[in-house]
Amino acid sequence: MKRKIIGMVAAISVVAVLLGTGTWALFSDTETSTGNVFTAGTIDLEVNDKNPWDSAAVTTELDDLKPCMTGTVTIILDNVGTNPFHVWKIIKTVSTADGTTSEPETDEENGSPANDIDSVIRYSMDIDDVPLITEAENFTISAGAHHLTGDNATTAVKEQYIYLGTIAAEGTMKVEQYYHMDRDTTNWAQGDTMTFTIEFYALQTEGDLTNDDLPTTQLTGHALDLTP
Repeated sequence: MKRKIIGMVAAISVVAVLLGTGTWALFSDTETSTGNVFTAGTIDLEVNDKNPWDSAAVTTELDDLKPCMTGTVTIILDNVGTNPFHVWKIIKTVSTADGTTSEPETDEENGSPANDIDSVIRYSMDIDDVPLITEAENFTISAGAHHLTGDNATTAVKEQYIYLGTIAAEGTMKVEQYYHMDRDTTNWAQGDTMTFTIEFYALQTEGDLTNDDLPTTQLTGHALDLTP
């Protein structure tokens, strides 16, 4: 009996050794990749070969406007990043002032100064020589006391993002803006000034973008809509 028990123990021990050896003897292979790096893409907009942009040239182009005259501002946008992007333009922080007061202006205003020339500056724009906003759409920078009415009633573009299109990586876009003082503007506007900010906004095109990712206030008729 004792011999039988010893034999059973020996047998169990051998099985255990075999099982243990079998665990590590299966065919296997391990491949390891080290030094992995995650790199985010870039969205980088350059304006008129400047990054960041110095917009002093815009003031020069819009100096000394008179009724029927148009100030043209040409801006070149360059995608110097590594990814395509959507791009918008917005005119914001608009303010007006009397500037230089002339005798004809004083006579017409008759004690009630007016300087809202932003309401008589018609706005249009071309993208790569193709009209995007035309004068026929009757947009002005702002609405004010001299806001055009009737058949010539206008809509303000300020504080609204205007969708311009997309620019591929290393691509360019020419933006030509036209600021036209309405022909019916009279002496009240002489010497008045308008100060404003032009801003361009770029947003990646790739990925699961929805309308929630877009600028919240876009100009009607000139907005990007990602609704499926």
